[in-house]
Amino acid sequence: MIQVGRLFADRYQIIREIGRGGMANVYLATDNFLDNRSVAVKVLRPNFENDALAIARFQREAYAMSELAHPNIVGILDVGDYEGQQFIVMEYVEGITLKQYIKRNAPLGNSDAVEKASGVLSAMAVAHNRGIIHRDIKPQNILISTTDEVKVTDFGIAKALGETSLTQTNSMFGSVHYLSPEQARGANATIQSDIYAIGIILYEMLTGRVPYDGDSAVSIALKHFQEQLPSIINQNNQVPQALENVVIRATAKNIKYRYVSAIEMMSDLENSLSLDRRGEKKIILPKDDIGSVTRQPVMISDTQELIRQVSNSSKPVAEARPKTNNKPIGRPNRPNKTEVVSQNASEPKKKRFGLVIAIVLVFLALAAGGALTYALLNSGSNTVLVPSVAGQSQVSAQNSIEAAGLKIGQVHEENSDSVASGLVIKTDPNGDSSVSRNSKVDLYVSKGVGNISVPDVTNQSQATAENLLKSAGFTNIKVVNDNSDKVDSGNVISTDPAAGSSIAKNSAITLHVSSGAAKVTMPNVVGLSLSDAQAKLAASGFTNVTINNPTTTQDSTKDNQVYSASLATNSIVDPTTLIALSYYQYIAPVQPSSSSNQSSSSHSTSSSSSGSN
Repeated sequence: MIQVGRLFADRYQIIREIGRGGMANVYLATDNFLDNRSVAVKVLRPNFENDALAIARFQREAYAMSELAHPNIVGILDVGDYEGQQFIVMEYVEGITLKQYIKRNAPLGNSDAVEKASGVLSAMAVAHNRGIIHRDIKPQNILISTTDEVKVTDFGIAKALGETSLTQTNSMFGSVHYLSPEQARGANATIQSDIYAIGIILYEMLTGRVPYDGDSAVSIALKHFQEQLPSIINQNNQVPQALENVVIRATAKNIKYRYVSAIEMMSDLENSLSLDRRGEKKIILPKDDIGSVTRQPVMISDTQELIRQVSNSSKPVAEARPKTNNKPIGRPNRPNKTEVVSQNASEPKKKRFGLVIAIVLVFLALAAGGALTYALLNSGSNTVLVPSVAGQSQVSAQNSIEAAGLKIGQVHEENSDSVASGLVIKTDPNGDSSVSRNSKVDLYVSKGVGNISVPDVTNQSQATAENLLKSAGFTNIKVVNDNSDKVDSGNVISTDPAAGSSIAKNSAITLHVSSGAAKVTMPNVVGLSLSDAQAKLAASGFTNVTINNPTTTQDSTKDNQVYSASLATNSIVDPTTLIALSYYQYIAPVQPSSSSNQSSSSHSTSSSSSGSN
């Protein structure tokens, strides 16, 4: 606890407590060094002050988060240790959590939900690119500012602290609603674990409730494993199928059916309300999605030993006994010496019980901070199961395989359209195969999507260009209309990336399509001198100006003055439109000659003389 009104770390004036979690308290404060701006000071709880590992991980994660500069991520301003108290100073976001926002507004409108989820995905795309996985995305860790900005916070802090003394507090129960199946069974969180959590949050925004709920963390985790995602449209018929499909794919229980990156999900999400996707059919995941993670748990930690259950005795009894021929009731086959007979009615209970035990082991392992060891669960048999490591990083996969008593064989690198670069595509033998201890397991690691060359589609019509790009393998095509006085309207000016570039085929390609030359507005040039009128037309963008023969005038004030233009003022036309200007040319009046004057004078004199006689 920090006393309100105290000057903390000789810099931050504590105003009031604004948040309290299982591991830290958050205070509103003013920064006396930076014009008294408001900041949020997060301080580690006293019971963690002597935990060296918690402190080290707290600092590591905080410094990593400080490198994430993004408008949808709460920025870290300072990290330190003051009087034995670890603290993080973050930007202060005035507003509410997404959880509060959902409670007030649920169900959210489709556009609002898409916008909020897109903000979270944009933030996570940056974090994932820097190698940071959130591991605890939930509405409580997403802030909505008073200006409706989305801000993600608490990157990695929960996991950094949880590896030392995480218990099933209310915080744990809150998190399990958004916990991916692979996290619930103890495996390392991956990029796709964050995607799963965002899918659950999107579900909650659209319906006002979480899809899986229960009386305990274990019961909720079981539902993540075993139950299909409840229909969103049955609860909110305003949600289009395309938008529900995004949630279905994001929350697939088997990661091979999930989006491989936040960028991929965001791209699909942002066009889910498009009219082009009206009438889209509901995605039906393969049958192997349900229950695909209900095997015994693997607890992987970079600071603790691997925990893995591989004992055959932990399998349901019905799976272990050999098949028998059907016989009439009351005449069962006589069991042989190696067969264990159980009543059929009890088998589902035993399977469920085994899974419950598995999940309980995971939560006990979390509570103990990873203190259990691989030897505790290993049966000592010469036959072991190959860990299922598809979707994990190469290092994590190697650790899992070696901890299972196997050796790493060859590592093959392959292109993959569905698995992100650096993650494991598959193993040989396959995951969950039964092999001899110390056998070699080959890894197939993704190099990402293979690169292909961008074809040259300049001067092609938009439709032809799109077909050529799709034929080359590109599917993410965007169109931007630009003015051009060189390329006909409707034809392609250029592509971005440029023709000949070698890029991944799932990369976005922008077609710059000509909408013709830019329109220009006819200025008023009547009354201007001819030269000024020509200059004004040129400045307005007109390129085709002609001058009619001048009209003569004896008014010297109108000399060289434009009195008419062939196009009306304020007309909006193509810049190549012909403009004809008419102007005056001053011609001085003709003066009488001197001989004419003299003749006229003599005539007048004669007339005068004649009259006097």
